Amino acid sequence: MRKIMAICVLTLLTNMALAAPSLNILLTNDDGYLAPGIQALRASLLEAGHNVFLIAPATNQSGSGTSITSQGVAYTSHGNQVWSVAGRPADAVRLGIGHILQDNPPDIVLSGINFGQNVGQDVVVSGTIGAAVTAVQLGFPAMAASAEINFDEAATGFPSTLTTFPWAAAVITDLIQDPRTRLQDSFLNLNFPTQKTPKGFKPTKLAASSILSVDFQELEDGLWRAGYQMDPDDEPNSDRPLLAKGYITVTQLGISYEPLDIQTVDLSWIESAAIDPKAGQASPIAP
Repeated sequence: MRKIMAICVLTLLTNMALAAPSLNILLTNDDGYLAPGIQALRASLLEAGHNVFLIAPATNQSGSGTSITSQGVAYTSHGNQVWSVAGRPADAVRLGIGHILQDNPPDIVLSGINFGQNVGQDVVVSGTIGAAVTAVQLGFPAMAASAEINFDEAATGFPSTLTTFPWAAAVITDLIQDPRTRLQDSFLNLNFPTQKTPKGFKPTKLAASSILSVDFQELEDGLWRAGYQMDPDDEPNSDRPLLAKGYITVTQLGISYEPLDIQTVDLSWIESAAIDPKAGQASPIAP
């Protein structure tokens, strides 16, 4: 009897694995193709059996929004379906869809995992968000993901963010199996807290604030850099304060940057999605 039960369980698990289709995924970011966030997500997706095409900027392009390199871009193949693009995130998405994957289009474009949160009005400058916007503009489902940074950890390299990347990657890998995450004409923007035990998912709206101030300071090299508003006054049910409380925030964004509550689909189901902070310890796979 035990053998029969074991065979039945094994058959069930096998059927469940077969029921989860392998997806063609264009993976990009704005931190650069070797950044720890995108590498953690690539490792998790490959471990789950997905067909991953990493096409991302060669260098950090944070703050580039949906901008493109008008004079054209060069790209380099590193093997194992990894390409670096001498351009911006939107360039990488456009080149990936229009050229590299022209005969093998992606089922979804994933942007991230970004080194730092993309919440509130800061989404308009984010290259991570810009890549997802570009994909949706081109008619492809997309998702953007970012991991929170604690500015108190700046001197030590943000260790809690680095710890967040593996389990956040595992959560994303699970989520994209559900067709409800692959929206049309809009996309999900996920932000992961650095708390070791997140409080759960929280579908919400963008905060009205920006972390960027107009308080500029001159740096040693003669450049001028804007400061940060560390404690903006936001509605408590918006994404910035909810992220700070330890929730994985989920906002639905469209291809325009109008400051509207555009949630047009029911996202309540996502609140019951599984979260395992101990998951996602897949070893990074070198390009």
